[in-house]
Amino acid sequence: MIWASRLRLGSVGARWWRQLAPIAVCISVAGTGCASGGVTASATGTQATDHVSVAPNGTPTPTAVPSARGTDAPEPRLLVLADGVENGVGLWTYVSGAWTAQWPLPGATALARDGQSLTLAVDGSLDSRSVAVPQASVASLGVSWRPTPPSGPIVGLDRSDSGATAVVVSESSSLTFAVVAADGTASLLSPPPDSPFGPSVAWLDSDRLVAISADARQIPRLAVIDTAGHKIALVSGLGGVRVFTLSPDRGTLAAATESAVYVARVGDWLADEQPEAAVTLRSSQVVWDLALSADGSRLAMLSGAEDAAGTVGDIHEIVYVYGDSAWDRAVDSPVPFSLTLGQVWLN
Repeated sequence: MIWASRLRLGSVGARWWRQLAPIAVCISVAGTGCASGGVTASATGTQATDHVSVAPNGTPTPTAVPSARGTDAPEPRLLVLADGVENGVGLWTYVSGAWTAQWPLPGATALARDGQSLTLAVDGSLDSRSVAVPQASVASLGVSWRPTPPSGPIVGLDRSDSGATAVVVSESSSLTFAVVAADGTASLLSPPPDSPFGPSVAWLDSDRLVAISADARQIPRLAVIDTAGHKIALVSGLGGVRVFTLSPDRGTLAAATESAVYVARVGDWLADEQPEAAVTLRSSQVVWDLALSADGSRLAMLSGAEDAAGTVGDIHEIVYVYGDSAWDRAVDSPVPFSLTLGQVWLN
């Protein structure tokens, strides 16, 4: 992302900041400007949130949450693309309460998971890997841009079951959306999102994409883009969307606003139903990256606290698990890196 991390926040009108502590971050919480100055906060301290509300009615009952760490229930594993791996960007894992710097991956700028496959943007190419063996590349696809390639990095991506990959490129102060065919040919997305708040993108099926687009009042909302029919439709159930994620089975969607995180079945979102908050955020809390597990029962989010000067620090990975009709916090861990470019669940 221009963006040194997955802090997908900024004012409507194509401005973003993506930097974690200990590097200062300038954020416009109200979506109207950017605070200046501020001191750097450490990645330790108070927990990021302590309020959990009742989960939305459309949230599926979990089928793979290990209530006891038995031999038949593997430990949940997070995979994070971040800095601090052999003095550069690479892949971290979080398992059993421990962060481990695993595999260096210089040139990587984005990470996504679809089904049992991982896709990484590495030096402008699309690298495929399996969830079972994330350290090994299965195939690399070069992207053919016409007439000229963009000057910035790929900062968001998602691969469909048909093999097409939606990519989001950060150029100067704007985002460019494109679809890369299975042969590597890139075509600009038509129509593109209007004043996209950030690079979140996900395939609902082989033809429909979800992104963030502004409505007539410049309020960011989820939008469904029909890539075959070249149409875009706003999802009216929730306004002020900053970032979202889709579960690898494409059945559950989570979206964050300034005040809460919402989780519901995709069908409920598309029916324009007003979801209930799954997690209520503190007034100073900022969330910029979400990841749902394969069945939608675990939600990970990178979260920090913004001070009066607009600096975001006290960065934590927070994990919620759905059970007994509510999202319960299971993990609240300070992160060992200062720059993140994506995260997914491996199981």
